[in-house]
Parts: sequence; C-alpha cells; structure tokens
Amino acid sequence: MVLAYELLRSGFPYYITLGQRRITSNPVDIGFGKENIYVLTRGVLGTEIRVINWEDENLGVRGSTELFNWPAGLLVDHDENLYVSDEAKHCIVVMDKEGNHLSTWGQHGSSQGQLNRPSGMTFDTEGNILLSDTMNNRVQRFTASGEHLQTIEMPGLNNPWGIAEDAEGYIYVADWKNDRIVKLSKEGELSLTIGATGSQKGQMSRPSSVAVDQHGDIYVADRGNDRVQLFDKKGKYIQSFHGDASLSKSGLAYVLSNHQTLRLREMGDVEKAQRLDVPMTVRVDRDFRLFITDFGNHRIQVYKKDAIELSEEQIAAPMRNPILYTA
Repeated sequence: MVLAYELLRSGFPYYITLGQRRITSNPVDIGFGKENIYVLTRGVLGTEIRVINWEDENLGVRGSTELFNWPAGLLVDHDENLYVSDEAKHCIVVMDKEGNHLSTWGQHGSSQGQLNRPSGMTFDTEGNILLSDTMNNRVQRFTASGEHLQTIEMPGLNNPWGIAEDAEGYIYVADWKNDRIVKLSKEGELSLTIGATGSQKGQMSRPSSVAVDQHGDIYVADRGNDRVQLFDKKGKYIQSFHGDASLSKSGLAYVLSNHQTLRLREMGDVEKAQRLDVPMTVRVDRDFRLFITDFGNHRIQVYKKDAIELSEEQIAAPMRNPILYTA
C-alpha cells in the first residue's frame, strides 16, 4: 500500500470500454493474466469464461455449464489458473488457462469448511482464498487447493457478497442485504462500516462487490443504484461513477458492418447508452485502473485515477469548517 498522507485528486477520467454483447455477454467478474483478460459471464447468452486481450480481440471460451452452473466469482493466480465459485453446486472449480479442468473443491453445508452459495472471492496477501459464504452469512479462508483455514463470523452479516483485502490484511465485505460495506480485522473484528440503505451519496442498494487500491481507497459496485461509489480509506464519500462508455473496438467493428444496427444507433439515446446498467463487480489494478463489469450492457467500463500523493509537510492541517473552491 502506498503510504500517502493525503491525495491531491485531479480526477478519475473514463479510460476505455472492453467487450460487447456477442462476446462478453452479462459479465459478472473479471480477472487478468499476463497478456489476456478473463471475463466470467452468466446468462442466457452464455455461462462461461470469455477471453479477450487489450486490443479487445475475441480469444475464445474457457469452461462451460459442464463445469459450473451458476458462477459468481473469478480469480486468476500467478500461473493463470482460473478459479470459479459456483453458487448452484456450492463449490470452487479450478481450470488452467486453456480451460482444462484441474480440480473441484467444496461441499454443501453449514459446518466448518462447507459452503452454501459461495460468491465473491479474493486472494489474501499469502495467496490463500478469502470467500464469501453467502447463505451461511460468513467469510471463510481456504488454501488455493481447498484446505479450510479459517471461518470469520460477524453478528448481523446478511448475505455477504463481494470481498477484498488490503495490504495490511483488513477484509472488506459487501454486506448485500444490509446495504453496506464492513471492514474487518483478520480475526473478524469490526473496524469500519460504510453505507446505509438509499440512493443518496454514500448510501447503497444491494452492493455486490468491493475493491481497495494501494491508496486505501474503497470502491463499491452499488448494483441496485446502477453506479459505483468511491470512498477514501476513512470511509468518506468521494465520488460516483455512472457510466461514460464509448464503443469498444470490437463493438465498433460490429456496428460498422451492420446497416440496421448503424441506423438504430443513430436513432438512439447516446447518453443512456453510456450509462452503467447493473454493475456487478469492481476490480482495481496497480496502475489505478478501475474495471467495472457492466452486466446489463455486456461490457467492461474502465476508468483511471489521476491523483498525486502528498506528504504531511505538503498540505495544511485538517480544517474545522472547510469550503472547497475550484482551483
């Protein structure tokens, strides 16, 4: 984690759009290899992992309903093995980067190490997997091979979904039915709560994913409000992302080759076409790029943070009644 005292936030501009309906249909999660991008899709147009690259080229399919029925989360390890959580089968399916089945682990139940509709996953700092055990209302930690290590139960947790861990080992959980994010210690002690039910700034409606960047900034897929919200490391609301998509490279090629689609595009509401529609997952990389799986629009919207790290000597002390003027 970058040890910045404060940030000069210049902006967080839209960067690029990846994918399109015929390739990344109904994306629910995303993971990254050395060169390729893996997009987990779930819906009538396909339940599988679609592979693309940074040029937005279609590189094929990995996995299918023969391996997983109702996938919720995706992880990609250093060897580009793919881990998929399957809500329907209450298990984790592991494949290599070519899609060859390596293993399946997990058993339905509520005892230690058992699962009931597992959803969001993240690697911890030691390469183990933190997993939202959704219908058991808890978080569990496993080795990558499926050995149970820890169960974290917090009173009041209600259908945990997305999950993240920061460099200090704190765990962030999208507490879906409580419309909030909770920050927990490694032992499960409550450290911070963000959000409440609603649609105003800082409020949430069925948050489905959470991510934390190297500055400690917290990103939330506010699924029911069709937006992503950004909070600082103390939980203060910073801004929202509502969608700014342009046509992806593959989408542009498709539209230009179809006369009827071109006409429909010309007749449509361009502003509406840019907006997020049921954002499912947020991921952020070391280059401070924010990836949003835009489920209803079958694409990934990408933003990139523009901020300068400040030391304590570079900025005035906190003010009692601050007023921000545009500079």
